[in-house]
Amino acid sequence: MDTNELIHKIEKARTKDDLEALGIEHLNVDVDKRKAKEVLRAELLGEAEGRLASSEAPATEPASTTEKPAKRDSTTKMARNKKTGRIIPWTAAMAKFSHMEQI
Repeated sequence: MDTNELIHKIEKARTKDDLEALGIEHLNVDVDKRKAKEVLRAELLGEAEGRLASSEAPATEPASTTEKPAKRDSTTKMARNKKTGRIIPWTAAMAKFSHMEQI
């Protein structure tokens, strides 16, 4: 399957089961279904885009042995529930809840 087509399928997936099936079948990634659907979607999109970028990279570039772990996209704001520790995408409506904090 083309990586662009896979990205489109990940964006259109409706359930965690759909995301899990795409992750296992095409990316060989085990999905933790305890996370929010949007967090899972962001992780799978990051993995798919990483593979797309690595397949487009020139073959003459030497591989770095001291690669840093991929950082989270700085444009996506995340929130943490102070009570449960769950991390989900931030929305402006969460600002009024005392148990949510932006990270």
